[in-house]
Amino acid sequence: MSFMRLRVLRVSGSLATALVSGSLLITTPTFAQQSANSDLNVLTEVALASDASERLELVSRLRTLSQQLAAATCTLTSGVVPEEGEAVLHQAKQDFDRYIAALRYGDPELGTLVAETDRKILHDIDEVEAEWALVAEAVLAVLADPTDIESAHFVDDHNLKLLELTNQLASDVRGHYTNPFQVSARDSMMIELAGRQLMLTQKMAKDSFEIWTGYNAEAAAEDLAATMQIFGASLEALRHGLPAAGIAPAPNDVIAEDLDGLLSRWSVIEANLQAQLDGAVLSEEQKALVFHEFQVELAELKLLLTHYREHAERLL
Repeated sequence: MSFMRLRVLRVSGSLATALVSGSLLITTPTFAQQSANSDLNVLTEVALASDASERLELVSRLRTLSQQLAAATCTLTSGVVPEEGEAVLHQAKQDFDRYIAALRYGDPELGTLVAETDRKILHDIDEVEAEWALVAEAVLAVLADPTDIESAHFVDDHNLKLLELTNQLASDVRGHYTNPFQVSARDSMMIELAGRQLMLTQKMAKDSFEIWTGYNAEAAAEDLAATMQIFGASLEALRHGLPAAGIAPAPNDVIAEDLDGLLSRWSVIEANLQAQLDGAVLSEEQKALVFHEFQVELAELKLLLTHYREHAERLL
């Protein structure tokens, strides 16, 4: 347990540093500008300020999709719960398209009220969209033909690049929108940690299927073991706090209840994953259960992320 706490301290410490340094780069509001377009600029700034937490949540979900797409592709092509895998893959593809568009152009239904204006963030979105165009083509090929292993491997081979780019986008969105007038550094860090947990569930699901199918199995096993430690330690830190890393305990009863449920479900998932790492051969039914439980855990984490966002807006 001490190793796990030290691991999350190191990760969270660097994250806190990044958030603090990023907050210094926030642009000054345009209220003082004297121009014919000043009224429009003011309205834009107000809208951007009011949808900051929604943007933080959306970018976390986008990062999660980079891993869910790979996990669902493996599920579909391996024949383990192919119906669920197909449904998850189809929805993940639709969600990625919509979320990246919402971050660029705005989508009031998703809470982003206006188009993005920050040049660094727009550059990040360009980078993500370029990589996503390649991955999306392979995803569509797998959906059309689940026996297309070449396309499935393409999605798997590119998932870490897509994760890297969405991580950069998430970092710049946090840096731009974290300030006392939009989202505080502490609330931003908690949204980031909760959002990262979503991504890690799908990363573990993807690693599991790589082990089962024998594709990149050795690297996947090492990654799975490390990710399990980070995920478990982070859940404990979110629930009970980790003061040395600036992580506060669950801020209210609703979030505490969310985390208690997640910890309970995680104990079951963790046991199955550890058995797999210890050399146990899982049956098809056990594999299906692991994938299903990860999707349930993901849904519960999405609710947790929403509750942290509502807390940041002091709606909860």
